Amino acid sequence: MTREKANEALVHALRKHGATAIGKGTHLLVEARRSKTPAATGDLELHNEEEAYRVQDAVYAELWSGTRPVAWKVGGPSDKVEPTAAPIAPDAVLRSPASVSGASMNMIGVEAEVAFRLAKDLPPRSRPYSSRSVAAAVGEVLVTIELCDTRLANWKRATGLWMLADFQNSSGLVAGSGTKDWQKIDFLQQEVEFRIGARTAKAKGAHSFGNPMRLLPWLAAHCGKRGLGLHAGDIITTGAWTGLEIAKPGDSVTAIFPGIGEATVKIS
Repeated sequence: MTREKANEALVHALRKHGATAIGKGTHLLVEARRSKTPAATGDLELHNEEEAYRVQDAVYAELWSGTRPVAWKVGGPSDKVEPTAAPIAPDAVLRSPASVSGASMNMIGVEAEVAFRLAKDLPPRSRPYSSRSVAAAVGEVLVTIELCDTRLANWKRATGLWMLADFQNSSGLVAGSGTKDWQKIDFLQQEVEFRIGARTAKAKGAHSFGNPMRLLPWLAAHCGKRGLGLHAGDIITTGAWTGLEIAKPGDSVTAIFPGIGEATVKIS
């Protein structure tokens, strides 16, 4: 029996014994990460974002017990829809220039992004943080390259809820250089040059929310609802400027945001 067939059999067995969708999804994604074999979720259904986030929480607790996220990804296709978020564990945050093995990834996705590093804590509280109070907690803007991968066997046809449960395809984050003088940045005019091997993608003012800073109050509220909070030193990366790019082994990947900084990762 192939591992994919075994996973499908496991889904049916769990369903027969009345396990919850959250428990089943957690088990499948944890085993997919540990075995480095994509999970066949079959017709197992997640019904809403809250279930997807509960799977996220449970997978994180299982794999990184006793540690808190030191980075987060947050974003969305436009400011007309609710953003989504996923935690990034300490061992998945790399310093530029970095090197990663493409052989260990099912999908070698890379994204050029701008991130915010906090200088002050934003602990959970019942009253929402204002944009001004969140901005006062930011110490630096930096360039990041998000590494994107999937733990889903049929990821091209997976639902958005399953992708959210699978940490929104997050695999790691390469943190590059930045600037503390970030309030002078005009994100609507900001340019980016993203080199992936022999090709280059360029864009200007291309962030889906216009100013990515707009995502931070939402993330502070999201984390607060989960009792997590945000901490000084945390990095919050805010989504791709040129879309998801697919790299291959041997590629050197560099994101350059003039006036902010750059980040580089080698795919071995």
